Amino acid sequence: MVVLFQNSKNRLVAISDGVFAVVLTIMVLAIKVPTGPLSTPAVWLLLQEIFTYLISFAVVAQYWQYHQELFDRNANLPTGIYILNNCYLSLICLIPFVTAWLKDSQTSSYSAIAFAVVIAAVDILQLSMFRRVIRANLKPLQQLSSHDREEYRSVKMMVVISGLYLLVSLTVPHLILLMIAAGLAFRVITTRFLRQLKQHPFNWSRYFLLKSGLAIATDN
Repeated sequence: MVVLFQNSKNRLVAISDGVFAVVLTIMVLAIKVPTGPLSTPAVWLLLQEIFTYLISFAVVAQYWQYHQELFDRNANLPTGIYILNNCYLSLICLIPFVTAWLKDSQTSSYSAIAFAVVIAAVDILQLSMFRRVIRANLKPLQQLSSHDREEYRSVKMMVVISGLYLLVSLTVPHLILLMIAAGLAFRVITTRFLRQLKQHPFNWSRYFLLKSGLAIATDN
């Protein structure tokens, strides 16, 4: 029997990379080019716009990083993942909109809430896609590799952090960008720390033995 019609992972990855490329590019267009002499308020406003762009670029780039790992060429994709991916991409496309709103409104409460809601929705869909791919590829009694566990843990951590973004947007909306920057830095630092810990595990028994030996030597 010849199968003529089936889902194509290559097409899914191609359109996804295209969407990410467009979103990452158009966000810079929201930065207004200065005209005339630059005053101190104008420079401050320009720096705010650049900072907002850099944070949003880092957020989208982070999502692309996890997306390209999720759709590895060796992974089998369940049928529902194609629908979820389209919903996910539609929310990614909203990030330039909420970024521009956040910038133009000087981080008003409504724009901050909208930004946080979009980020939280993207994180939830991303976690759902990871779970579906894991269920479709993990055989009974089989465990994830250490790398995959680390990536899955990071994706779950992003959902938790997005909840903090929502809380900040409801209470202190003018700090939403700083909170997102802190969340990105926290995820990167913890990921690097865990990787270093796996490569060079800390020997607690040796530490306590050395500590007790030093204590005995001091007493003597």
